[in-house]
This record gives sequence, structure tokens and C-alpha cells, in this order.
Amino acid sequence: MNRGDVRKVMNVYQRNKTLSLVSDGNKVWASKVYFASEGLTLYAIIEKSTSYANIKSDKNIFFLIDRGRPDFFLQGEGKAETLGKPEAHRRECALLFQKNPELIPFVKKNRELVLLRVKPSKIYLSDFRTVYAPRTELAPTARDLKSSASYEKKPPLALTLFKATRPFAFTASFVSTALGTLLAPQINPLLFLLAAAGVILIHAGVDALNDLMDYRYGYDDWLVVGASRVLQDKKLSTRAQAMLVIVLLAAGAGIGALLAFLAGIEILIIGLVGLCIGVLYQVKPFGFKYRALGDLSVFLAFGPLLSLGAYFVQTRTLSWLPVAAVAPAGLLVVGIVHANNFRDLVEDASGGYKTVAALLGQKGSSVYYAALVILAYLLPIPLVILGILPPLSFLSWLSLPWAYLNLRLSFRPDYLVFGMLDLLTARLHLIYGVLLLGGMLVSRLFPGLW
Repeated sequence: MNRGDVRKVMNVYQRNKTLSLVSDGNKVWASKVYFASEGLTLYAIIEKSTSYANIKSDKNIFFLIDRGRPDFFLQGEGKAETLGKPEAHRRECALLFQKNPELIPFVKKNRELVLLRVKPSKIYLSDFRTVYAPRTELAPTARDLKSSASYEKKPPLALTLFKATRPFAFTASFVSTALGTLLAPQINPLLFLLAAAGVILIHAGVDALNDLMDYRYGYDDWLVVGASRVLQDKKLSTRAQAMLVIVLLAAGAGIGALLAFLAGIEILIIGLVGLCIGVLYQVKPFGFKYRALGDLSVFLAFGPLLSLGAYFVQTRTLSWLPVAAVAPAGLLVVGIVHANNFRDLVEDASGGYKTVAALLGQKGSSVYYAALVILAYLLPIPLVILGILPPLSFLSWLSLPWAYLNLRLSFRPDYLVFGMLDLLTARLHLIYGVLLLGGMLVSRLFPGLW
């Protein structure tokens, strides 16, 4: 095979997450499984069921990788080799989990699984996206399989470092910062950009520190879902992660010092309190998150402190208005943290790791999550009546369909997708926050609209 053909095949691999595996033993059987690749070689995790029994008796399999449409797809034949239990092959599992994080809850709930390695002997590539053309037939040799791994592009170090900061959660800090800014009578765009940059840098540093300490303490193992997984999958060393934490926190602190010079020393005090909460949240002997104080710490750091700080940067005054206004969005941030702890409550409790979820148990955690989400939609009512938020803040209620789906899932911890509840809550917070900020911005730009 030439390099061009290899790259075409690998392009199909990269575009898709699942493949259909067909085996023939006592009877023909097909399974849909998540897969990952290393060059042309494929890896998948399957249950010890019909497909597994078939492969034990006949290693020859057929596979299909497509997007659900007969326009650009790949068929193949090869031999499937059972490598053993997933936990005995962490490197290969890292490939699978990086590509398919939704596979992790499945592996956590079902330990009767085996890891497969498929080495294709024939590949049929069909591309009918423009005009009909005969399919390309390829026959990879052992040399092709070995050399193809070198064709894979490694992600840039900058992308890995960015992933280590868990960027999906940045909206938790940005929404509160923007909300406090929009409450100010006059807005200085430069000060807002500085404040937002400083807050996100601190947030990124704290998230990277959180992953680092949980990894060092042994709380986040190879099946962790909520972390960035750059440490578990050996994408970064602990030393590199520690250096990243130092750089991010130092950069954020530098911007905080600049804002203190421009706006007043009070912002430095607010920032230091927030930074201390963020650091002591996971660093022992304090470790607020390990002592059932994590939810309160997150609410204070990502709610009132951020909103008050952003408001002070614009007005040079302290006020209770931004503290009250940010409460609904702050509750959803707590919801993200609780969803993560809810998913891990069994492991946390057995490891002596106290969280609110571990103390409440399964049923109590479901009710607590529901209360956090429902209150986020009810609290704007008195805030609008009191004139703290504008009536257009009710645009946030357009996110109720996503909230409803999350609420249903919170009472179904046996569902596999329940393992992604923290990410789904982060998505809800993003939609809710954008709508809330959008309503506030429109109210500022068009004060007579409503």
C-alpha cells in the first residue's frame, strides 16, 4: 500500500467512532462497537457474548465503518485477536477512551469484557460522495500494518496542554464574570477583557491542579470520566502538569495585580480569596472537596466572588447586587460538580472521600441535583420583581428542555449515559448562561424594549 491509500483509510477511521463487526461461529452475528486505531490496526472492547464466542472458534471477521449513509464507507476483512481484560492493556484502552469517552462508563459497569485487536487483511474503500466509481481494494501486508502507525499525526503539545485545563467548564467562570460586568452602569471593554482573561487563566490553573492532585492521591484511576485524562493516558507527565499549573496561576495573578493597580486594591483581595478557595479545594490537609465542602466552595468561588469582582472592576464599588444576581447561574455550576460526585459516589465513599453526594446517597443525590436545577429557574422570578435582573432574563427559561432531560437522567443512575451527567450539566449551564447574558445585553442596548 502506498502512503496515500493508507491516509485515506486512516481518514475514515478518524471520522467515525463505531464499527459493525460481523463474526461467524455457531451462527453469524453482528455487533456495533466503539473502536480506536493505531495506524491501520483496530482496537475494540466487546462483551463475552455471541461475538466473543464466535471469535474464539473462528478469528476471521468482517467489519464495516460508515457514517450511516452509503456514500463514504469502508469494509474490511481480518483476524481478531483477543488480548484479554481491558485493565491489563492500559495503553490500548487509552486510545479507545481518548476517542470515545462515553465508553468509560460502560467499562466501569461491566467488567466481563475483552479487548480485541483487529489486523485487516483486506480493505475495501468506497467513496460515492461525488460520482460513482469502483471501490478501492487494498491488501495491507504485515509491513504496511507496522509502518502505518508512523503516519499518524500526534496532536500538538499546545492542544494537549489546553485539554489539560478542562476547557469545557470555562463557561462556569465566564458567565459569572460577564454577568457582574453587565450589571455595572458603565462598562469599560478593556477592563472586562482583562478581568475575563485573568479569571479564565486562574480557572484553567485550578482545574489542572485538581486533576493533578486527584491523580497523585490515587482518586482518579484509569477509568476516570470527569478529568482531562492527559495524566491517565500518559499524554503529559505530572511534572509537566505541575509546570502548567504554575504558569497559569502566575499569569492569572499577574492580570489580577494589574487590575488592582487600575481599579483598586479591593479586587486583589477578592481575587486572592477566590484563588485560596480554588487551591485549598483539593490540596490537603485542607481539601475542601474531600470534606463535603466542595459544593459550597465552588458556589462561592464561581458565583458571588467572580460576579462581585467583575462588578467592582467596572464601578470601583462593592455591592450586594452582583452577589444576588449570580445565584441562579451559580447553582448550575454546583450542579456540574455534584453530577461528577454523584457519578463517583460509590468509589468516593469506599475511598473515604467525603462529598455531599457520598453523604446523601443515591436517592438523596438525585433530589439534591433536582433542587439545584429547579432553583436556578425559580430564583430569577424574585430577582426580576426586585429589579435586580431585567425581565428579559427569563430568556434563560428557553433552556428548560435541556434541564428536563438532565433531571430525568439524574433519577436514572443505572443508565450508561448517566456517567456523562456532569458534561451534560456543563452544556446546560452554557445554554442557560448565554440566554441569560443575551437577555441582559439586549436590555442594556434597548432599554425601552421591555
